[in-house]
Amino acid sequence: MSRLRAQRFPWPLTVLASFGPALVLPACSGKVQQSSDCRSGSSCGGAGGASGGKAGAGSSAVAGSGDDSAAGSDGLEACSNGKKDADEADVDCGGNGRCERCIANQLCKTNHDCESNDCTRNHCSEPSCADKVKNQDESDVDCGGSCLPCDVGAACSANADCAGQYCAKRVCADHCLSGVRDADETDKDCGGTSCPACADDQRCKGAQDCQSLVCFGNSCLPATCTDQVKNQDETDLDCGGACRGKSPCPVGAQCISQADCESWLCSPAGKCLADIVVPPGTVIDDFEDDDLVLPASPALGGRVGKWYAYGDGTGTGTLAVTAINRGVSSVYGLLATGMGFNSWGSGFAVDLNNSGRGQPGKAPYDATGYQGVTFWARAQAATTLIVALSDVDTDAAGQTCTICDRHYYEPVQLSPNWQRFELAFSELVLEPGTVPAPTAFKPSGVVSLQFRLAPGQSYELNVDDVAFLK
Repeated sequence: MSRLRAQRFPWPLTVLASFGPALVLPACSGKVQQSSDCRSGSSCGGAGGASGGKAGAGSSAVAGSGDDSAAGSDGLEACSNGKKDADEADVDCGGNGRCERCIANQLCKTNHDCESNDCTRNHCSEPSCADKVKNQDESDVDCGGSCLPCDVGAACSANADCAGQYCAKRVCADHCLSGVRDADETDKDCGGTSCPACADDQRCKGAQDCQSLVCFGNSCLPATCTDQVKNQDETDLDCGGACRGKSPCPVGAQCISQADCESWLCSPAGKCLADIVVPPGTVIDDFEDDDLVLPASPALGGRVGKWYAYGDGTGTGTLAVTAINRGVSSVYGLLATGMGFNSWGSGFAVDLNNSGRGQPGKAPYDATGYQGVTFWARAQAATTLIVALSDVDTDAAGQTCTICDRHYYEPVQLSPNWQRFELAFSELVLEPGTVPAPTAFKPSGVVSLQFRLAPGQSYELNVDDVAFLK
């Protein structure tokens, strides 16, 4: 019977009574009392209490069962006795792991004591999606399950646990690299809200699914310069960027470089600017006839001449018309190179009224009515170019000066980018040394337009669309 007493009793009293007087239980209130309480009879009622000192063998056996219960307080019944035992973190919870974990706000010593797995300041915290603990139904710390989806690399148990809607081998992965069409992709590993745009001929639902931004008939179409979509690397709608060769941008359109613009002028704010208007009759040479001779059919403004290079004889240089492709309307321009001119320098020039008989053929040209000259220019590297105009007072062709070749000039700074320069006659400065000294530049007697470079300079530069300013 001692083995029977040591066990918990799942049967009702009516059944236990069939075992005889030896199994009469003490009528302890609540859970099983300590054996000392039952032996004294002070807190126990029922049949055992009424028997008084008549505690026979059966009565002693039941009292002994109280001792066995005390010894068994390590068991499951200790986790429901309504008090905080020595090995529990709080009443009937936490501790050595036999009891359930404690709920929010109950006492704790370690995270393991808590249902939330978070013990802060000796109290179990309420589980949340921001407590930096993997609890609730989270698939990883603070994500998955009822929390926000997890990032790539976090643990998962279903696609819904992942921000990318792709759980591979219980880890959130990039569905855009899965090799199959999944999530909201419109084609394999492309399209949708999170994958790269699809290439030409792949499936699409909208323009944003396509690299070309052109989706027609649920298929991505190739980008063109006439598709009415700003795509490729166009700087504005169907112009600039990849389209600049055939479709440079108009004034006011967006640009990144001057080559994006019809005008070849892109402002620092990234807008195509208007170029000045150069009437055809004011053109000195646009070089589109691909030669060094001024336009002759007809001779614009009656100007006759040929471009030529000059120097101090110590270096080498070249002068030629070459393809420059500065916009749709400017295919050719002048190319000048030089190096090793170490005495007084070098340059290139054109006489405005020279029938072609060389130096003796030069004659003055009447530029009355013009206000100055303009041209486009650039250089491979930063270069100072001196623009000079000779007139009847400074050139021997005027038969006035005894000490000549000190002309009116203005320096300009060239860069690798094309720039339009405008020089007014009134801004020109006279080089000292002409005898007799002239009083002012004479537009009515212009002899030549010159571009000079100082000694010691090595250069490679282009000049284009030279004209008078009205």
